[in-house]
Amino acid sequence: MSWCSRRRAREGDPPSLAVAPGNQAEKRLLEESFGKIFTEPEPQGWHCAKRLLRNLKPLGLYLRSQSLRFGEDWIFLFLLGISMATISFGLDVVTSKCQRANLWAYDELEGHHHLQYFSWTFYHVALMVGSATAAKYISAQAAGSGIPELKVALRGVVLHEFFTLRTFLAKLLGIICTLAGGSTIFLGKVGPFVHMATILATLLGKVMVWYTGATENPSRKYELLIAGAAVGVACCFVAPVGGVLFGVEVTGSHFAVRDYWRGFFAATCAALTFRLLAVLNNTRETVAVLFRTSWRVEFPYDLPELLSYAILGSFCGGLCCIFLFCHRNMLMVFQNRPKINEFMKNYRILYAGVVSLVLASLTFPHAVGQYIGARLSMKELLETFFNNMTWGQEEATLGNAAPQPLNLTHGAHWLHWTHTDLSMLEMLALFLVAKFFMLLAATTMSVPAGYFLPVFVYGAALGRLYGELMAKIFPDGIITDGIHMQVTPAGYALAGAAAYSGAVTQTISTALLTFELTGQMSHILPVLVAVLIANAISQRLQPSFFDGIILVKKLPFLPKLSVTKSGGHSIYAEDFMVTDLKYLTRGSKFKDLRALLSSSALKQFPLVDSEESRVLLGSVKRKHLSERLSDQLSAERRLQYLLSQSDGAGRPQALELNGCAKKGQKPETSGEKEGPSLDATETSRTEGAEEPLRSVAAGGGDRLSEREKHVRYYSMVEEWECRQLQESLRLDELPVDPAPYRLLEKETLYECHDLFSLLGLHTAYVTDMGRLVGVVSLKELKSAVEGCVKGTFVSRAPQRSSGPEDEQEVKVLVDNRLNGSLV
Repeated sequence: MSWCSRRRAREGDPPSLAVAPGNQAEKRLLEESFGKIFTEPEPQGWHCAKRLLRNLKPLGLYLRSQSLRFGEDWIFLFLLGISMATISFGLDVVTSKCQRANLWAYDELEGHHHLQYFSWTFYHVALMVGSATAAKYISAQAAGSGIPELKVALRGVVLHEFFTLRTFLAKLLGIICTLAGGSTIFLGKVGPFVHMATILATLLGKVMVWYTGATENPSRKYELLIAGAAVGVACCFVAPVGGVLFGVEVTGSHFAVRDYWRGFFAATCAALTFRLLAVLNNTRETVAVLFRTSWRVEFPYDLPELLSYAILGSFCGGLCCIFLFCHRNMLMVFQNRPKINEFMKNYRILYAGVVSLVLASLTFPHAVGQYIGARLSMKELLETFFNNMTWGQEEATLGNAAPQPLNLTHGAHWLHWTHTDLSMLEMLALFLVAKFFMLLAATTMSVPAGYFLPVFVYGAALGRLYGELMAKIFPDGIITDGIHMQVTPAGYALAGAAAYSGAVTQTISTALLTFELTGQMSHILPVLVAVLIANAISQRLQPSFFDGIILVKKLPFLPKLSVTKSGGHSIYAEDFMVTDLKYLTRGSKFKDLRALLSSSALKQFPLVDSEESRVLLGSVKRKHLSERLSDQLSAERRLQYLLSQSDGAGRPQALELNGCAKKGQKPETSGEKEGPSLDATETSRTEGAEEPLRSVAAGGGDRLSEREKHVRYYSMVEEWECRQLQESLRLDELPVDPAPYRLLEKETLYECHDLFSLLGLHTAYVTDMGRLVGVVSLKELKSAVEGCVKGTFVSRAPQRSSGPEDEQEVKVLVDNRLNGSLV
């Protein structure tokens, strides 16, 4: 006997209360009463804490009201900017320490080349394996840049776990490992930071919705994502203006001007926080630009040099097209070959380790790495390329006797481009060739990584090589009116970085990014000339880097429709719409609804007045129709029917089948006939109710055989289903969208493209004076745009002859419409 029972027995309670309960209900009731009598004591100080919270609640409400008066948008954008800037600065500090530790270990093993090689390769392989592991086991959405998926998400497409905290953590851990690899792995952080900023914006937006008591809406989410994209770029390059414009160009085809202030305010907070943290950490003496330069401002270039910058832009555009072509086709091979695709899915960690091993072997400082600046980080590479010195002249003064020093100061990083065996121009050319293929290999790894910074560095190296060649061809400078204008190779490096990165991403704002990075505004005109020419070549021949990834992954996104394609004005909606329509009418029955759901996988169906007129009344989503059909054929309704039709002997009343099924034929249950249109919960409930229904239908179970029971049950179910399916569908029980998006038959391809892009549409109905004649989905519009761009578009509209009978028919139709309008 328990202690509780003995205590109650001593107190004179009835003995029945002291006996153990006989069933679960009595036991649960006894436990509840026991818990009420013998409550656990609260922790010491809990009452004081409750009292303190009650006293502080008015203060919290006052602070909340004051902050809401200030504006929740300002608070949200401020928190977003300083949070991402803090993460960016902390990541830079951590990765810089990791790279210095790797170089320290490498230098400590001097004289032991095998150990140095093992240390160098093991460091990079371990980092990339860790990055691939985070992308595989924590969140698969963390792999890659994130910008292509963000472009699709801004169109209204829902991506699973793309904006979750789990993806944020996986992206952060992965990008730390990737950036710690330095210039050996040759990947950046712009794309991942744009993705992380949008995730943080989404999470902060939910917090602000809870804080203010408002409700979420799609337009609000779009504004948060745009602000997050601007912050992601700004906290990487400390460039608020260029960050906003680059984020707008990369992530969307249309942009609302009312969102500009959000992007600029958040980007300014991020850039200012990043620079202040650099000053507090003694990294910088004061708030300054990221890459300091010492170019001359007075007459930095002469007018004939604009032609030279234009030629550099042509080189950047042509080389960019080769890179984009190779990258896209390489990804398509990996995607379309089943064996390769299966290997990449199952062994992505192993693949990342193998690729990083190859890259680390190529950049081993005692081998090929000594000729391509392998010891320099990505930031140090840009500092050397933007250096105002002319390397060719400095190399001539040094001669071939000066070997590469191991430890260099900030101002002597350019000495990594001097060697006793190769000249500076040969080393730059080798760098360009090696990094071209290394970047292609690095982009195939499923790791969190950005791709803008590598192409930016590559463009700077291309421009530096071009500028050094110009300085060597014109050692005395370009002579104009007897004045010698010295060639500035760093200016060409600046133009090359902006032109090549702008051509890869097909953006113009990279020019502004370079100006904010260096603080130099003297080369605005030549840089813009190079960027525009490179963009013109790239957009004419290849899709952008991110659009190529969208094409390979087959994401639902509309391709660009060039304004120079005049064919888009002569292609109309009737030329590419689908005319084989699936729709509901006012008089549709449940059997028509089940046939419609079984024969089509559309997510929404148009609702018309009748078969003859086909006047569009609205649209209904598939899930609502499935729920309505499930309710009509539910197990509860079937059980009620069987109970009502059963008599004492267990024989049902006779009903007419109304031609729904043949006599003696075994009926198909609702779950079997409808397939995927019924909900899983409804199907499980129907299956669970089979046995009770059989017993009700059997009636006198002992007097009937099993076969007779089955026949009677199925005949009753068949009669009931036929009667239910013959009932008409009531429209007032369905949530009908009365105003779906409509197009006219003569809407041009340009107008349809703009509507789908601006409104984020997936489907639009084509009408002629209110009559439904076709439907256009994202698939048909995308196919039409691609056919227009490639010149292979074929119209779907039937060719109608202009005979006298057709002319008479058209005349009668016009007269009838005019008479109807007059009446």
